[in-house]
Amino acid sequence: MNTPRWDGRRWIVQEQRDGRRFTFTSSTPGAKGRKEVISKYDKWYFGEASGEKTVGRVAEEFLEDVKARCGENSPAYEQYEGYIRLYIAPACEKKKICKMTLRDWQGLINNASGPKKDSLSEKTLKNLRALIMSLVKFAYEDYQCEPLRGSLYIPKGHSKKEKEILQQEDVRRLLEPSALWYHPLFCLGVLTGMRPGELLGLKVSDFERDRVTIRRAVNARGQITEGKNENARRMIPLGELASSILRKTIARNKEMNLHTDWIFCSRDGTMGNQTRMRKQWDKLKKERDLPSGSTVYSLRHTFISLMKNVMPEQMIKDIVGHSTSMQTFQTYGHILSNESRTAASIIDLTFQKDALLDALESTSDGQGYT
Repeated sequence: MNTPRWDGRRWIVQEQRDGRRFTFTSSTPGAKGRKEVISKYDKWYFGEASGEKTVGRVAEEFLEDVKARCGENSPAYEQYEGYIRLYIAPACEKKKICKMTLRDWQGLINNASGPKKDSLSEKTLKNLRALIMSLVKFAYEDYQCEPLRGSLYIPKGHSKKEKEILQQEDVRRLLEPSALWYHPLFCLGVLTGMRPGELLGLKVSDFERDRVTIRRAVNARGQITEGKNENARRMIPLGELASSILRKTIARNKEMNLHTDWIFCSRDGTMGNQTRMRKQWDKLKKERDLPSGSTVYSLRHTFISLMKNVMPEQMIKDIVGHSTSMQTFQTYGHILSNESRTAASIIDLTFQKDALLDALESTSDGQGYT
């Protein structure tokens, strides 16, 4: 909307659409008149004068509903807001939702592209399709449109982005001694399958001798959330190695006089930071020659792939916080080198255990961390 202006006699807003100029005015001076002219514009812009709302207005109300149900900092709200802003609003924000046909929505999916005009992945397009269906259902419940009569499909030619994981040899190099501040976090990530935000959200009070309870997560904005979904709050059993990592990290913090309840805190004892954590991961990747496309989240994928042949699927779901219906193995189960040699993998992990214990011992004096 153009900014309302006072011409000495009235407030005025002008807008052009389809070659026609529309003018909205109010002769009431001051803030009251400015509010009136904005209200007139909104009724025209969003179609409320005829009882018909635009896609943009329905999307705004949809996001408000998601915010009320899930919270503004929730992963669901952030994903929906981003998809609406990047893919839906540019295509059909001003169109009345009652005029949108199945072919219009399918065209939106077919023509969707990333911020850099790249082809979107199949997963992104599936998420976009799910959002469109939710948006139409939300509008239908408000008597704004009819339900979709037919199904939306994902066009061929879009890539399935592979989740890059670490092989056994990479894991062995990862577990070797390091002075990086967040190195214990990386090691615990590959041993438990916890999400990066969940690792940063761990407090001393969450840790018991042979288990840790996930009660919170720290997102990329530095905000504390309840986790990705309802399955995120869970208890994770810890082996001797994982317990040792937590004990020694807590001891390191105390020895450095960091009076904090955060286990994987920042250097000053405050809550850990995802940006600094990712920078240290990038540094460790170069030092250890780890896969260039791997991320801290790849450690979670690696854990599932390593465990899929030695642990029941439901047990893995409980540990990593997946719902019963999620196809965990199909989504995260990757081909590992010599994975059929399960016994050899277990032996490798046993050797890695000694290497990591040595690493923690060598850095437990609190010196040399970067």
